[in-house]
Amino acid sequence: MPGKILATLLIVCTVMACATAIKYDPTAFLPDKGEPEKIPQICKAAYEASIPRVAVVNFTNNTTFDYAKMVQSHVQGDVDRTRVGAAGAAVGPGVAGVVWGEKDKTRFNKDSTRTEREINVRLSESVEDGVVDEIVNMGGAKVYTRSEMKKILDEHKFQQSGLVNDSQLVQLGKLAGVKYLFTGSVNNVNLTYKTFSAAKEGAQRHLGLVGSVLAAGMETQEGWNIETEITLRILEVETGEIVFSKKVLGREIIGKMPYPNYDALIGGIKKAASYALRDARPQLSKWFTVKGYIIQTRTSSDGKERSALVTLGEQHGIKAGSKLFVFTFEEIRDPFSNKSTCDIVRLPVDVIITDQVQAEKSWALISGDPNAMKRVRAGQLVERAPIK
Repeated sequence: MPGKILATLLIVCTVMACATAIKYDPTAFLPDKGEPEKIPQICKAAYEASIPRVAVVNFTNNTTFDYAKMVQSHVQGDVDRTRVGAAGAAVGPGVAGVVWGEKDKTRFNKDSTRTEREINVRLSESVEDGVVDEIVNMGGAKVYTRSEMKKILDEHKFQQSGLVNDSQLVQLGKLAGVKYLFTGSVNNVNLTYKTFSAAKEGAQRHLGLVGSVLAAGMETQEGWNIETEITLRILEVETGEIVFSKKVLGREIIGKMPYPNYDALIGGIKKAASYALRDARPQLSKWFTVKGYIIQTRTSSDGKERSALVTLGEQHGIKAGSKLFVFTFEEIRDPFSNKSTCDIVRLPVDVIITDQVQAEKSWALISGDPNAMKRVRAGQLVERAPIK
């Protein structure tokens, strides 16, 4: 038990901790006077930063979401726990007789039916919005909005409700001139009420100050919890092949109200979906890479620190703390075929974006082995590392 409590405490402390951006003053560093990278002609194609067009379309709703049953189950559970004198105080409306009066129960069932119907209508659309936000903020792609895709649908007499298979989606993608289609499904929405009353009391009683910190963390987790499970797929329009598929799950806490209304539910579902998408970031960032190059390098007066100005900024999804890879090139000639190829070598250094981020460029600090750091020069290719 102590081990579990300590692990939970560490999680709480980690969540509460705030990462700070690296502060950097470019004027305190001296511009390097060395020659820029000489790029072999055969390697210049690697610098082409092609920005693919991506359309987010046709997420299907496969859920069996039963809002009324979930809320009533929680209410009845609170009533039962109160009757047997359990540690957790009842918070549901059933204790005060709000739901179980016939008129109130009829009204609740009517309201919940309407709420669930409205949610089902907008569920796929809300998840699509979350996917669009994720890709736009990630950078590395031009994303078609729903209105732009609707215009294409209307122009070519497509009925969006009829886009049910991959071949129809690929046909739409070709008409839109996109490289990738981002689609998928909402598989499940789960609504539960979680209470940690007994656990909080135990932590405070047995762990003192540490228990109070732990209890504060539990307090933030208490209430209506929404879990949204979605499946993500990327189709390559040119071939029609599914090049990416992943199932993800996200959770959001929407409060301790007797029963959540439509706005709270749809907002919670959308946020839970956006959290689920974070699990796919490392893989997605490989599909939508961001490339640039080093404009200039600088060195501190004592020669111990180096920095680089790169052609990547906010418009490319770059933020303070983003990690970059640096590459150097060499032309290699095959002794048998006599053909030249481009050998791309990643330098063994860490390049981290500082707080100096502009629209189209930013400053980064270089760290690593001193000899490796000296190999970093202007003109070299940089690429955003997969996002964690």
